[in-house]
Amino acid sequence: MRVILDVNVWISALLWGGVPGKTLRLARNQQINIFASEFLLLELETTLKRDKFQLRLQQRGYTIEDLISVVKGLLNDCPTVSVDAPQLRDTKDNLVLAAAVAANAEAIVTGDLDLLVLIEFNGIPILTPQDFLSRYFLD
Repeated sequence: MRVILDVNVWISALLWGGVPGKTLRLARNQQINIFASEFLLLELETTLKRDKFQLRLQQRGYTIEDLISVVKGLLNDCPTVSVDAPQLRDTKDNLVLAAAVAANAEAIVTGDLDLLVLIEFNGIPILTPQDFLSRYFLD
């Protein structure tokens, strides 16, 4: 299954685990294939550098480089394309939608309400981590 994880899901999974962390375990177990464009990876790295995450990184004993290495080990690259979704409040969310289209994704997993209200984009369902797991991977 081809999946796009939004940056907020990566952050939650890497720094806190929980339900978003289960999506990474699915990728490690080769049950899903996570895709990201170069722009999404750059946004993840930039976000991890924010002051608000530094204490959590220290508590977990991680460096940004460690986490980016983990992410790259789980990722499949997809080309960078552009899409236009004028209904989006945050234009950065276009990066997620564009990656999904480029990767021919079967799901977008996000905690971003601005994306979740779309419900789907180009036939690709947009789901919370919990809804994604419940729909495709019943425990």
